[in-house]
Parts: sequence; C-alpha cells; structure tokens
Amino acid sequence: MDPSVVLFSFLFFAMLASWRLSHQRLVSEMIATGVVFRRAWLSYAFASAFSVLTGVGSMPVLVGVTLTAWPFLLGTHGLLRMAERASRRRRNKRKALVVGGGEIARRVISVLAAHGEYGLEVVGAVDEDAKFAASELGTTVLGGISDLPELVRATGAEVVLVTYSSGDEKTMVGTLRDTIAEGASVWIVPRLFELGWRGQNGDHIWGVPVMHLKSPAQYRPQWAFKRFFDLVFTGVSLLVLSPLLLLIGGAIYLDLGRPILHRQRRITRGGHPFEMLKFRTMHVTDGHVEASEWVADGGRVTRLGGFLRRTSLDELPQLFNVLRGEMSLVGPRPERPHFVNVFSNLYPQYEARHRLPAGLTGWAQIHGLRGDTSIEERAAFDNYYIENWSLSKDMRIVLRTLVGWARRSETRNQS
Repeated sequence: MDPSVVLFSFLFFAMLASWRLSHQRLVSEMIATGVVFRRAWLSYAFASAFSVLTGVGSMPVLVGVTLTAWPFLLGTHGLLRMAERASRRRRNKRKALVVGGGEIARRVISVLAAHGEYGLEVVGAVDEDAKFAASELGTTVLGGISDLPELVRATGAEVVLVTYSSGDEKTMVGTLRDTIAEGASVWIVPRLFELGWRGQNGDHIWGVPVMHLKSPAQYRPQWAFKRFFDLVFTGVSLLVLSPLLLLIGGAIYLDLGRPILHRQRRITRGGHPFEMLKFRTMHVTDGHVEASEWVADGGRVTRLGGFLRRTSLDELPQLFNVLRGEMSLVGPRPERPHFVNVFSNLYPQYEARHRLPAGLTGWAQIHGLRGDTSIEERAAFDNYYIENWSLSKDMRIVLRTLVGWARRSETRNQS
C-alpha cells in the first residue's frame, strides 16, 4: 500500500466525514456504520485514482480497487443488514417520547406499537393541548413542551419524535436544544410532508417521513479535527507573521508607548469570560467607559490605530487566544459582558450563539455583518453556523475571510 495514497485517502475521508458523518439512522445504527465504512473505501478509491493521474500510483492498484469495490460494498451492506435484524431481535426496545397530541402523533404511536422492527417503545407524549384523550392517543400525556428535557431524564427516553404540536414554536426551539443536550436523539415530522419531502438526514416511520436533528457540534466525531485545524493553522500563521507582529508592536510602542496589547473582557462558549487580545489603537480611557462604549471615540484613535483597524491587523494577537484554547479560528465573534446582557434581553436567540467557542472570524462576518451592523441578523447567522457546523464549512469561512481581506486591501491601495 502506497503511504502517500493512504494519507490522501485519510484526508479525503475526513472531508467526507465532516460532510455527513453525523447522520444517524432511526432504525439501524449498524447501517449508519456501513455508510462510514463505504466512505472510507470510496476515499481510498479516489486517492488511488488521483495518484494514477499524478503519476505517483500504479494502474493495477486502481483497477483492482475498481473491480472489487461494488461486490465488496454490496456484500458488506447485506451482511450489516442481517446483523442489524439479528441484533434487534435480541436487544431491548429503546424508550421514546412523542411531542404532539394530534392525528400525526396518534398515527406514529400506533405504528410503533404495531411494528416492533423499529425497536421503539413509546413511554408517553408531550403537548400543551392534546386533541385526543390518552385512550385515543395510545399513550399518556406526561406534560407540556417545557417539561420535555426533565421528562427525558425521568423516563430514560433515548428518542424524541416531534409531530405537529399546539406548543409555541419559539419555545420549542430552545426546549429541543436542551433535549439534545440531554443525549436524546430527536426526530421531527416535517410539516406538509404529504406534498412530498426528501431530506438529507431523513428516514421514515411506516410512510411518515422524519428528519433527524443533528447532535451538537462538540459531540460529533469530527469536532476533534476543529481543534487540530485551529492549532496547525494558528501555529503556522504565527511563524509566518512573526516579523509583521514585531513590526506592528514596535510601531505602537513609538506611537503610544506601553502597553502594546489591549486586553478586553469578552464572553465565549457557555457565557465564560476571557481576556481578548488586540493591538492597541487608541489612547487609554476609563475602563467603565470602554466596557459600555459601542462605537469607539474617533478622537482617541491614532493615525496608526486607524490604519490597523481598517486593515483588521489589530485583530492578529487573537491568534494567541486561539492557541490557548480561549477562542477558535471560526465561531461567533465575542462581545463584551455589558452588551451580552443588553442584547440577550432584546433578542431571544442571542444567548444561543454562546453554544460554541468564540471565533476570530465567522459566518456572519463573511456575509458583511461586522462592526456596527444588525445584532439580530448577526445572531441569526451565528446560530445558523452552529446548527450546521462542519469542518469543511470552517475551512471555507477561513478561505473567504482571507480572500475578502485581500480584496479590501487591493481596493484601498487602488483608491
């Protein structure tokens, strides 16, 4: 086996894994394992083809991989399905809670009671105002939507099936996030599925489509690659940029004296405070004013400081925050504690953006939401990034950040 082909296939598999590795089947975890296995084989086949095209690998290896791929993969798929059926006959059913008390909920509960192959036992339902009584619904209504995380703990439910409910949807979003954090696998029946529905993270319960909510990013297998990517990229960047960092530091010392670095209290994942580093760009003022001042007083910004701000070079010391694990390369931009409190009261979804570490750049920033822009829109973009996180998305954000910075620099030079 060519070591270079093995290395390339591993990298390609990591990219595929970050794309859809977090998908979990409702019925068959073994089949999900088979998907991972097939992707590993696909990665090696792709690497073999690439090595042949570049003149590194050999054609016989590529032909052998191609001829054995389909029979091998189909065979393993069949064996995994047989093993899954045998496993389901031996294991106990997983406990499930159903959110909803209407017709779809009754249909799902009835199907699960009649079809043991799904391996789910409904232990209760959750709804604010169920349409059916317990005898008609097929199970007992245990509480309202807000009780769901507690009921997951109390009943030991591993699966939550969300059908149409009378509960408030905004409340349900936060509740389902808390439910996922409890370790439950959450599946949602999409609205208007009767008109046709096809989802990438989907399955079905006897003809009723269900969509799987991804587990939190930090619990997915590829999350470890994020920290590895942060360390490698940051370490290389600091080595390459060290002359520039020293030059800027010297210029600030001559312009403003000490301190060269500005330390400001910011909020990161879980609401934890940390000291964010920036190059100093203005004259020192009262700490209380600085903590509650949204837009910096232009009179305090020096000429050098204005240049560093316009080019975003004042943000470079945050690479050390990334290296220390206080920040990530990509994530929601951190804010000062005073404004976190203000914005959390004004915008219901603002607090949810603290589910991942703060970042040097982010999904909101590459869409132009930086500086004095809409906080509500920034929170929406940050939460979209968190819900749809992947390693490949992080790489695209970093690339677009660098391209955007280069374009802005070119525009400034031309003007």
